[in-house]
Amino acid sequence: MNLSVLVAAATSALHPPAPAHSPQRDALLRRFLADPRAGSQPWTPALLKQCVSAEADLLFPDGVAQVAEACFDLMDREMLAATDQFRSRRISRRVRAAIMFRLEAATLHRAAIRQALAVLLVPTHARILARTLGRSVNAIWEAAGDTSTGFTFVTKRVTLAGVYISTLLFWLTRGGNPASVEQFLDRRLAEVGRITRLRNRLTGRIA
Repeated sequence: MNLSVLVAAATSALHPPAPAHSPQRDALLRRFLADPRAGSQPWTPALLKQCVSAEADLLFPDGVAQVAEACFDLMDREMLAATDQFRSRRISRRVRAAIMFRLEAATLHRAAIRQALAVLLVPTHARILARTLGRSVNAIWEAAGDTSTGFTFVTKRVTLAGVYISTLLFWLTRGGNPASVEQFLDRRLAEVGRITRLRNRLTGRIA
């Protein structure tokens, strides 16, 4: 999984539309993600039927790419529903809390989320990948209480895309130890902080 490719995808879709969802779809997704086969086998319409029901594909007529996109959307919505938990005067701490919440909430389904991302990495699903990652980045900023617009909106999302996606990949491949994930995320946020402070100093000198 190439980090630069994923970051480029996320930042190419700054205002992706929200996908359709329903209680029935959410219930089906949770059942599918909870099935061990969803984390150990490549996703196919046949696997979806085996894990859930023979009619499961009727809720996802566009195939497993639609299922994968819906899984990340469910993570986004569950994170946004917990916004009240991300309390801090510093927005970087709220961003950290939002990212850790979404990863910890999906811990039991980590292998299945890896399969979902593998589906979206298929070249023919590039547009779905872009809007899925772009939507997640926007949701994290929303959960953190960010209300920026214009150029600031764009730069913040480009910055967060690198932090979130690199942390997501670390979690998917080596996330068995939550403490190591937190340490990785903290290092990425610290790097962003140092770059931001340097840029601010340089901007001040030029002005």
